[in-house]
Amino acid sequence: MRRQSGQVASRPPRTPKSSTGDGHAQRPGASKPVAASRRAKQQISSAAPLGLLALHLLKLRRRARPHGVVFVARDEARAERLGAILHTFDPRCGVLVLPRFDTLPFEQLEPSREIAGRRSHVLRRLAEHTDPPLLITTVDALLPRVPAPQAWARATLRIEIGQAFEPNAFAERLQSLGYELDEPADYPGGALFHGQTIEIYPAGALAPIRIELGDGIVSGIRSFDPGSSSEGVALDEVVIDPMSERGVLASAEDGPQAASIFACLRGTGLIADAGVARRADAQLAAIERSDADEESRADFVSRGEWDAATAGITELPADAELEAVPDFSQARSPRSALRRFIADSRDQGTSIIFTAATAPDLARMERLAGETTQRLEWRRAVGATNDAIASVLADLDAGFRLATTPARVVVSATEVLGSRAHHLQPMARRTATGELVARPVLGGAVVHLRRGLAVLEGLEQVSSPGTPASEMIRLRFAGDQTALCPVADLGLIWPYANDPSGLKLDDADGSSWTMRKDDAEREVERVARTMAEAVGARRATPAPKISPPGADYERFVAQFPYFPTPDQIDAVEDVLRDLASGHPMDRIVCGDVGFGKTEVALRAAAATVLSGRQVALVVPTTVLARQHVVTFQKRFAPLGARVGQLSRLTSAAEARQIKQQLRDGSLAIVIGTQALTAKGVHFADLGLVIIDEEQHFGAAEKAKLAALRDGVHSLTMSATPIPRTLAGALAGLRDISVIATPPVQRVPVVTSVATLTDSTLTMALRREHRRRGQSFVICPRIKDLAPMQERLRSNVPELRVLTLHGRMPAADIDDCMMRFMAGEADILLATNIIENGLDIPRANTIVICEPERFGLAQLHQLRGRVGRGGTRAYAHLLSDEAGEAAQARIEALREFGRPGAGFQISARDLDLRGAGDLLSEQQAGHVQVFGAALYHHLLAQAMRGRPKRLDDFWAPELHLDLEALLPSDYVPDEATRLDLYARLAHAETAAEVEELEDEVIARFGPAPPQADRLLVLADLNQACRDLGIARIDAGPNGIAVTLRSDVSLSELPRGVVRHDGRLLLKRSLDSAKRLVAVRQLVDALQQANV
Repeated sequence: MRRQSGQVASRPPRTPKSSTGDGHAQRPGASKPVAASRRAKQQISSAAPLGLLALHLLKLRRRARPHGVVFVARDEARAERLGAILHTFDPRCGVLVLPRFDTLPFEQLEPSREIAGRRSHVLRRLAEHTDPPLLITTVDALLPRVPAPQAWARATLRIEIGQAFEPNAFAERLQSLGYELDEPADYPGGALFHGQTIEIYPAGALAPIRIELGDGIVSGIRSFDPGSSSEGVALDEVVIDPMSERGVLASAEDGPQAASIFACLRGTGLIADAGVARRADAQLAAIERSDADEESRADFVSRGEWDAATAGITELPADAELEAVPDFSQARSPRSALRRFIADSRDQGTSIIFTAATAPDLARMERLAGETTQRLEWRRAVGATNDAIASVLADLDAGFRLATTPARVVVSATEVLGSRAHHLQPMARRTATGELVARPVLGGAVVHLRRGLAVLEGLEQVSSPGTPASEMIRLRFAGDQTALCPVADLGLIWPYANDPSGLKLDDADGSSWTMRKDDAEREVERVARTMAEAVGARRATPAPKISPPGADYERFVAQFPYFPTPDQIDAVEDVLRDLASGHPMDRIVCGDVGFGKTEVALRAAAATVLSGRQVALVVPTTVLARQHVVTFQKRFAPLGARVGQLSRLTSAAEARQIKQQLRDGSLAIVIGTQALTAKGVHFADLGLVIIDEEQHFGAAEKAKLAALRDGVHSLTMSATPIPRTLAGALAGLRDISVIATPPVQRVPVVTSVATLTDSTLTMALRREHRRRGQSFVICPRIKDLAPMQERLRSNVPELRVLTLHGRMPAADIDDCMMRFMAGEADILLATNIIENGLDIPRANTIVICEPERFGLAQLHQLRGRVGRGGTRAYAHLLSDEAGEAAQARIEALREFGRPGAGFQISARDLDLRGAGDLLSEQQAGHVQVFGAALYHHLLAQAMRGRPKRLDDFWAPELHLDLEALLPSDYVPDEATRLDLYARLAHAETAAEVEELEDEVIARFGPAPPQADRLLVLADLNQACRDLGIARIDAGPNGIAVTLRSDVSLSELPRGVVRHDGRLLLKRSLDSAKRLVAVRQLVDALQQANV
């Protein structure tokens, strides 16, 4: 029987390499030489490749039956990755991965729904005792008390095909289990009811599911992709777990409510990573030392319980001698080294298995090896007996040797592809797309291409005696004039990018709009021509082709102790491709603080230096310069490449020396502020200019930067690019790479808004101090620092305070930063000078006073100073009062609370502020006439040589006197209906319409007649566009077709005549046959004029 009952049971996630607690995925071990020993004895240790450890655990699990096996990993990322590999090796092993809460002990916060749901699912599975467990977890995950095993029997909900079903009772039960009704099922805990279809994302599930109803029973259950809505696996039943184990505890009525998790694990064998005992001791001691009350401490396993439960635990040795698989990527010729290894292995009778996380990576391994492999599942690959290389989709951290008969060696993508190997990260959800959404929303400002700026107030169903019902769009114009437009007009309606409040709306008749739009259209065409010329000139300008030696570059990359995220890999590949193109690179890398932009810059710099050219990294502040100098010196030391600094922290003598070394070429990399753009700075052979946080440079500095990077490769990095930079990238003036995948275990910063009082300030700072952390207190102006310092002295006298601002001498700024990083103060009281460059893992609370005085991007950058070490962090926005515009910025910051929201915040800032002139420093641009989405659509079309005026947008008018709409009892949610209408109206091909039709039926069930007619009309719309048909009128006596003025059809089907500028087909048609007849006529016109 097929069933969906949670994440790791169906297909556990593949995860990144092990973490050291800073949120990144760590790579195992040091790089391995190609000439590895072939005789070392194999022993399992915590340093062994995870694939080897997974096979060891599977063997132990088979021996332990009927009992199970529990492995306690040293950290969360390692546990996740090991669970994924176990499932790959044996999909039927039923491995469970129990994550830790992403909140701190004794916090009054709820954990994220994803983590809480996964824990709930795993705990329920353990309580059922249906199979001997194979559990992978950590100390932190085992310490909290959990519901007693018997409590789970009443806490779950099972749905089976053929089961009687009452939606209202089901909805009530879902709410009692912690699910959010009327919330899209794109995140665990969401549930939407669409008539006879219910979408729900169960706790612990890999994907959401659709429950289809018919005649009061469950007629179908399927998983689906929340992004595309495409359907996946058909299921016979689904188990819906509570969204939180805490909810199960709260609802327990009788019997023991809480128990040690070891109550579910009696008889299991316990194995642990090296160091787990020390971790457990430290965590138990922290709980014992806490100032929480006794009742709160009782929510955790006691030391006595832990010691008794783990008395027989086996802890792996920290390291053991192990025969390594060569690292071919670091060989002078990786291709030759790999092929020689394959030949030697075959000579010795050793079989080879290739593994990679993705099919393209396996294909690249095949090309390097010059072999065609057999794509197999793991079980079959280890049993293959022929000489052909087997290949398996498995995301391994490293290869290893198997002591089987015949002997086998597993070669992973890490050894063959090095830094180009992809590694999957399921714990990191991508949070941005690099696109502007072009669909209107309820209550938002929109631009109607014929009428102008309005507010879309909603949908309204209109009906009158003798006419079919229809759904209309209600728009509000100037003077509170309202107009009802057919939903087909959504093809002419675009979201206006600016905040709706305070906008000057147009008149309903379009008169004021007509006067404004003509100048703006001409400006779009001018800007597009100039941009196209600029792009063409850049592509025609030669630049050095930078292609670093492969082995040296791979050795540099191997120093990075983490697996890069997929977005990082893509950004690096984009940059390396640009550097080798022979034309000047002009690329923006947009990614949140801590998401790995610096690693992209390091690899670009390494490629340039290894090709014999110099690199200049320009930053806006000395603080950020100092941070980068430390990082670059550490990474480039093994290459012998010298790194220098040029800023106001540099003495006059040092500055003269650095300038001389830049001129003679002895200094490979220079990092500095705008001092690098001074007249006395010259380079022997500058190959790459990297600009970090471009938004902080003024107009004059940007002009100097443009001169510095003229004719050389240029890489710009920003967490929140200014609107003009983002607009230019989206329009095609510059290339853009978006890093939107957060490092593993990066948790959202909790953002709160409150009144600035002594109590709120004191509570936030003391709370952080109690957990042995540090805090930032940020004031908008230098003059605010002294009063705030006195306030802190009065309210938290026990906390040590350092003060920092931009007018301090450079040496004092540097000294203050170093002292705070060294832990000599509990609070850093500063202006927004800390916005860039400060990376302090212990600082996990930031208090921002008067946040209304900061821009949205500034607030996001400031918030990014905390939460960089994988610990839950807090941003407190404390204000006396805030105007509407400032409040909009603050609410947007709260809205984009998940990691990776920098691109989205820049897009919102583009909405709030407009882009300005893309080719100058003017801050007012014609984007404010059209809105960002429409403006960039017009600009992109013009740059592609297909300029569009607003009059070029048109939609066929179809008057068939038929009821065609999405009934509210079929699609109850008004916002969802609006979105579907808009997508149908903006569809550009018949294939898009067909995909939407499939999605609607999949999400909401079989379409009722009105919805079916709407979908047919949407398809008919496409055919009319292709033919140039402006309007079709159909009634009881025939069909009339009106062509656009610039269209003529030379051939007409039989029975069609021309009359008064229209094409007429006289025929008696009742309403049932009318739509079919119109479709046949349009098809006949197409065939006659092919």
